[in-house]
Amino acid sequence: MIDPITAAAAATKAYAGVKAFIEAGKSIEDTFSVVARWQGHASDVLYASQRQKKKTNPLKQVVFANSIEAEAAQMFAAKKRIETQKKELITLLQYAYGNEGVEEYRHCMKEVQAQRQKEVYAQQEAKDVLIKSFWIAVLAGIAGLLITFIITTVSGK
Repeated sequence: MIDPITAAAAATKAYAGVKAFIEAGKSIEDTFSVVARWQGHASDVLYASQRQKKKTNPLKQVVFANSIEAEAAQMFAAKKRIETQKKELITLLQYAYGNEGVEEYRHCMKEVQAQRQKEVYAQQEAKDVLIKSFWIAVLAGIAGLLITFIITTVSGK
């Protein structure tokens, strides 16, 4: 799974790189390659946040309630940090490259999100489905064996 905390740290590092590139007056190509890297990490954080909402395990909520609250707080903080960085990034891009730069950034952002959705996230979700299917098959097999054993034992007497 994509670790949201690691993705948030990587996004923060990439954001610092973008800021440094813009302040140093680097070329738009160099700057946007770093922007694309930041956007990839930011997208991972936002995706992990959405996945976290969908994947709620009742047992985990009861047994590890404190860790769930801490995990939720970390996820919230990471999501807010990404949103703040995005706003600052748009402002910096607008100052450095004008409205055309911001439009290019938005186009880049859409491309990265579409690519991530196709490649990384779809692969992760397929892996999750495969694991769930495996465990369902194992449990169904055990249940079948148990039922067969009970029927054989009852009918044998």
